[in-house]
Amino acid sequence: MSDPDPAPDSIAMGREVDLQVEPADHAERLDHFLARRVRTLPRTLLQRLIREGHVRLDGRPATRPAQRVGPARRVRLTVPPAEPDEPPLRLPPARVLLHDAWLLAVDKPAGYPVVANLARAGEDVVRAARRLLDDPGAFVGPCHRLDRDTSGVLLLALRPDAAATMARAFVDGRVRKTYAAVVEAPPDPPRGVVDLPIHAPGDGLARIDPAGKPARTRYRTVRADDAGALVLLRPLTGRTHQLRLHLAALGRPIRGDRIHGGAPADRLHLHATSLRFPHPANGEAVRLRAPPPWT
Repeated sequence: MSDPDPAPDSIAMGREVDLQVEPADHAERLDHFLARRVRTLPRTLLQRLIREGHVRLDGRPATRPAQRVGPARRVRLTVPPAEPDEPPLRLPPARVLLHDAWLLAVDKPAGYPVVANLARAGEDVVRAARRLLDDPGAFVGPCHRLDRDTSGVLLLALRPDAAATMARAFVDGRVRKTYAAVVEAPPDPPRGVVDLPIHAPGDGLARIDPAGKPARTRYRTVRADDAGALVLLRPLTGRTHQLRLHLAALGRPIRGDRIHGGAPADRLHLHATSLRFPHPANGEAVRLRAPPPWT
């Protein structure tokens, strides 16, 4: 049985909920309406639930995130039950790059998200970090994100003030990230800066778009042979799929990047090799490194 207008934080996996529509809501996009009313689920997830047919307006299916709520009186959202958990992700000592009272840094393996999709229970790095700390309730705040298929240096805050300090450091440009990627041939020219804006709509894939947000990537080819070219990348901004899109725009998509036209491979050949930042406790410079697994 549906609950009338449940509190946003009461919505869990496997629940069906009804939301009452007010006249002021009629002109609002359906995904925006749900994101405002269901704050525990991210808008990207709500958009996917809409497209998969889990939302109805007065009993009628609504499958377009951008459609208007219109004169409907009720919006029904069905959140599918969580899928079974995957085997636990373990972070052995060799993957721990830094661990103190403020921060935990790990060499993230490919194939795991930093934070699992809320609609599909699964292993993620935050959960694995709490397991490593032997504290299921520990504060673990990602200081930045890596795509599920990207491996390498990942920094996690272990206390709220560390998370806030690191967030300011990222915004102020005091954090330097370096990535390694494998492409089939060296870019032409072999080094330079890609300056192409990126649009990342909530209901579609990120893409190069003149109307998007500024995005700049510095790159340098360090090796090229019959096995491909190794390119070092320094993102000067932080946009969705920035490195993948910028290399694809150069005609050199990353090996294993199925979304942007990369050559087939057993994994995405993109790895965060180093991270340089001021420590939140004292401002001292810290540099963490993790070599690419394919070298």
